[in-house]
Amino acid sequence: MNPSSFRAATPDFAVENAAARKILIVEVAGLGDLVHSLPAMAAVRHTYPHAELHCLVRREYASLLALAPWIDRVWPYRRNRRSLSLQSIVGTTRALRAERFDIAIDLMGSDHASTAAWLSGAKRRLVRRPGPRRRRYAWRWFATDVIDSPFGQERMYLQRWHSLQQAGIRSAVPAFDLLPAPALGSLLGGEAATAKYVHLSPFTKQSCKELPPAQLVELLLGLREARGDLRLAISCSGQARERRALDALLRALPFAPWRVFAGTLDIPELHALIQGAALHLGGDTASMHLAWLAGTPSVCWMSAFASHGTWAPEGERHAMVYSDVPPGEHLLGVSTEAVVERSLELLRASAAPGSF
Repeated sequence: MNPSSFRAATPDFAVENAAARKILIVEVAGLGDLVHSLPAMAAVRHTYPHAELHCLVRREYASLLALAPWIDRVWPYRRNRRSLSLQSIVGTTRALRAERFDIAIDLMGSDHASTAAWLSGAKRRLVRRPGPRRRRYAWRWFATDVIDSPFGQERMYLQRWHSLQQAGIRSAVPAFDLLPAPALGSLLGGEAATAKYVHLSPFTKQSCKELPPAQLVELLLGLREARGDLRLAISCSGQARERRALDALLRALPFAPWRVFAGTLDIPELHALIQGAALHLGGDTASMHLAWLAGTPSVCWMSAFASHGTWAPEGERHAMVYSDVPPGEHLLGVSTEAVVERSLELLRASAAPGSF
């Protein structure tokens, strides 16, 4: 195998592989990546209606694909290096190769994803050439067909959907073809039908994307003062650092939130909780993408130095408040007043007849 032995993807790819029986989509990045890959994955389903469609995805996000019945099999994968072992890698590789995939598709071009596509044993490995922000090497060795599609010019879900068109993989429109979120009754009990609440997802994997704890308290008190009728539901992931941060926030708040979910929700349940909210608040994290997916009005904060043009939610239901201060231990430079103001505006708009 030699680097640069791949071919440029053309619409002939779909024609040449029209009889494909099994296709593997490799999506081993974060939940936001998985959400933004859904329209491209649905285009694969549309182009190959008779093929078995499999997806290799990080174990902690695999439950989202339970809402995508058009995916025939989900392969949960442990990405954490501490939980990886040679035995687990060999076992997964053997299981994937036993499926005899005709095509593996990697829309990331990361070394990890390109290697996984190669290890699957697929005859044709369609990889999107990675962007210039990070140096990637494995795709040059492991891809058989490469999509060269520009980065940064449109939202990521459109980038990925459009990129597959170069290989003849198409659908009429970019669609998020998911089943309805599960009912809220199991989460909220008898109040599920009448509860009017704000959902807050204040923590991320990195504290540099989070507001300082004192500012979070200030923000919630400001919103509570303006709209005392709204109840507060707070959630975080099961990571130990996030749970400790949530405990500290609860101790600092002078009132008790209506509901607290400390790492107890799977992705469909979190999606349902956000979908039922009058407003979502949070930083640059997975919940931001779920709010956009659910159509729930949201106000989120993000560093202006991040690639916000491709990842930030789009549409009038979603407002972003940016920091122009380089991130440090926490995200500084986000205006509390702006977050409260935009929150109140979206709440008023959603309550108005014929809104949105």
